[in-house]
Amino acid sequence: MSTTDYGYRGMMVEYWDLLRGDTSKWSSRPYFIKIIKDSGEPALDVACGTGRVMFDYMQEGIDIDGVDISPEMISKARENADNLGLKPNLYAQAMQNLDIPRRYQTIIVPSSSFLHLINVADRHEALKRFYEHLNSGGVLAMSLRVMDPNPVEVDWEIDSEAIRPSDGALVRRWFRCNYDVDNRIQDTEDRYEIIKDDKIIHSETYISSPFLTWYKCSEAVEYLKQAGFIDVHAHSDFKFEPATDDDTSYIVLGKKP
Repeated sequence: MSTTDYGYRGMMVEYWDLLRGDTSKWSSRPYFIKIIKDSGEPALDVACGTGRVMFDYMQEGIDIDGVDISPEMISKARENADNLGLKPNLYAQAMQNLDIPRRYQTIIVPSSSFLHLINVADRHEALKRFYEHLNSGGVLAMSLRVMDPNPVEVDWEIDSEAIRPSDGALVRRWFRCNYDVDNRIQDTEDRYEIIKDDKIIHSETYISSPFLTWYKCSEAVEYLKQAGFIDVHAHSDFKFEPATDDDTSYIVLGKKP
């Protein structure tokens, strides 16, 4: 099975949590919860996926909703929530089409998800929607990264693998990518395999072209200012220290007046 229009679906969603493994020590977790506690609730987790961030926060008493472009991710998140005894508010929407009746004191966009908006108009529209969905004084915080297109092309390599608990089969994800450096575009391919008794019993390939773009910290700061945010600044790599254009991982933050 091959798909040419990008989206989180199929085996990507089914084995998302299994292949990511234990993410409890990721530095993004304590960072974003501090942002929420400092800025206030309710909070919105944009591109929430299977609920990795928001369900942890809900279990700590945080009032947080989730939205994701993939209906399959949202379905998986509901399944995970049921297993945890949680009842979250979840929405299947693209961030540039965000239209939720609730307003928030904090909006977080983890995992560099904003970089999937390749089109400039979509990027501006998403920032406009975030602004509209914030209360006065509310904060937007987005984690971003700068890609290093070296080597320019990456041939197939094993990205992750894990044992499927239901039957002991091996789930393996292969990955490769290439870059359009001039236009700051990354294209990717993901191949998922189920291996049992040393035989591939199922395989799916997902082609994402384009997959994401990237920009420097100073550019991201300017985007938020243009969208009307104030007190715009950036932190370096989930540390509460100022970021610069030398940072390849940073968080840009802005406040709605």
